[in-house]
Amino acid sequence: MDAQLILGSSGDWRRAEEMEPPRFGGLTGPGLGNSNMGMEAPPSLQKLAQQSLLTNLPSPSPPLEDLPQHLFLDLFKEAFVGDHMETLRAMVQGWPFTCLPLGSLMKQSWNFSFNCKIEYSMMVPYWRRKEQMEVLRALLDGVSLVLAQKARPRCKLQVLDLRDVHGDFWKSGSRALPGAHSPEAVWEEQRARHAPRSPPEKPFTLIMDIFLEALVEHNLFDTCILKWAKEGKAVLHVCSKKIMIRSRIFPELRDVLNCVRLKCIQELEVDAPWSRWLMKKFVRNLPKMKNLHIFRFYQMSVDRLSLHYLNRWYSRLYAYHLGKMKSLQEVYIHDVFFLHGKLHMILRSLTPLKTLSLRSSPLVESDLQHLAQAPSTSQLKHLDLRSIFMTGFSPEPLKVLLERVAGTLETLMVENCELTDAQLQALLPALGRCSQLRTFSCFVNPISMGVLKELLGHTARLSRLSQGIYPVPLQSQDRAETSPPAHRREIGPVGVELIEFLKDTKPSHHSPTAGLHQYVPLSGTEASCPRSLQCTRP
Repeated sequence: MDAQLILGSSGDWRRAEEMEPPRFGGLTGPGLGNSNMGMEAPPSLQKLAQQSLLTNLPSPSPPLEDLPQHLFLDLFKEAFVGDHMETLRAMVQGWPFTCLPLGSLMKQSWNFSFNCKIEYSMMVPYWRRKEQMEVLRALLDGVSLVLAQKARPRCKLQVLDLRDVHGDFWKSGSRALPGAHSPEAVWEEQRARHAPRSPPEKPFTLIMDIFLEALVEHNLFDTCILKWAKEGKAVLHVCSKKIMIRSRIFPELRDVLNCVRLKCIQELEVDAPWSRWLMKKFVRNLPKMKNLHIFRFYQMSVDRLSLHYLNRWYSRLYAYHLGKMKSLQEVYIHDVFFLHGKLHMILRSLTPLKTLSLRSSPLVESDLQHLAQAPSTSQLKHLDLRSIFMTGFSPEPLKVLLERVAGTLETLMVENCELTDAQLQALLPALGRCSQLRTFSCFVNPISMGVLKELLGHTARLSRLSQGIYPVPLQSQDRAETSPPAHRREIGPVGVELIEFLKDTKPSHHSPTAGLHQYVPLSGTEASCPRSLQCTRP
């Protein structure tokens, strides 16, 4: 049958689907024998037509407009998997849907996603990655041709989505796109946030999550896409709700900041040993991220950046810009120098925080005082102050803070804070009123057996507490350190004594510490010397 008859119209396509493949039953002759043995079923007419298009389609042609949607998707997937770049370039220009969820197709066909690029690079040979890069460029070229057209009668494409979402689209078509994530919804959100006065026409939107890894070779796809987006910036909106940066290369970072609409960013993570200068270039963009809800920043330690006069100058600069972020709900700032004495400038927002984690960053007592009084800390659910040394600090600010959040706090981590018996005793009444507390940890603090019993007596009455990690009392540590190595993990008598104490304190209470049996040692060189007791509710 002539292939053109199959491709001529949508009606011909339907007839081709309904027609059965030729039957070979009854054929006899040398080498044929029974038709059901030794012979594979021939390809269907639909398959033959797809192969014909993939082989002979050099440019957009009328038959593409008439293809049923599910056949169009099947053909597009075949072209994508088979690296038929000219066909892909042509099909993008005639895309019959408003959204192209390319990210899910890349995941299904190449096992590639932007948040797992290192694993992808380890599994896929370099030559194959280069081929796939050319396929991506061909698709982007097709989109560029669409954007260059003032009138787009044949193409409905409005959104290119590079996230690993809407995977069912490639089976169910546009029905798989939920209303909340439809191109129309994306456009309305963009218009409401960024363009109060409606523009004359809807801009094309690129949606992607950006993950910049430390090595340039892992960022080839990101670099390719951002370069393309930069060239079409006038007619293209790049919407990235989640950005993770592990790179220290300023040009890569600059391309991200120049291309992405900063108001779209909702979650930002920076986990790289940046210099003060690079942070200076970056931090001035934070106030423009009006809808940023989650902010994570790590690795600007005072141990690495130790010049105090420079740290003081840069700390004021950073705090000025950080204090302008008004929509934050979760803040994780770990192992940095610039919090020292500057929390009053940083935590200025009136928006209540859900999570505040300031792990391993030097603070002064005035920082804790502001923490206790700031409007943004009045409804905290999770507070992490691990490795913030409070030697010589008054316990009053932390006590006031615990009293403020007693009805909302679910997680409290004060590990390795050098809390003394007197400081901890001052906190006990406020801690005992934290009725929603589920996780509590205060190990690696030098306290005595008597204060530990008081602490357990308060936390045992917290009905929601499911996990507690407590320091081994100083006296027990001394005994453990002088015992033979084979017995250093055996501190059973301490656990027995504490359990008996809890039974005597409240015999009828089903205490979460009734399962006090697991001993968690420190990691690293002191792993053989247990210094903490973990209590879990059975």
